[in-house]
Amino acid sequence: MLAYNPLIMAGIVLITVGILYTLVSARAGVVLAGLGTVAAGVFLFTIVPNPLNPIAFFFNGLLVLCGLWMVAVGARGDGVER
Repeated sequence: MLAYNPLIMAGIVLITVGILYTLVSARAGVVLAGLGTVAAGVFLFTIVPNPLNPIAFFFNGLLVLCGLWMVAVGARGDGVER
């Protein structure tokens, strides 16, 4: 069994809180879920035996990039809150 790693626990909590917080503020919820996704991607980079394997690098890097994109979209201040 995999030991509890603070990075994956932070990712789980941030994604969960982000999904729930979307009911209050969509932008803040997306930012929180994006930060959780980045944390999960970084966690996967730390547990993969060979993180520079092209397949592992592609999929874990894609997870990190999607999380950063979520943070960028959520943090973009266009001044309209729906």
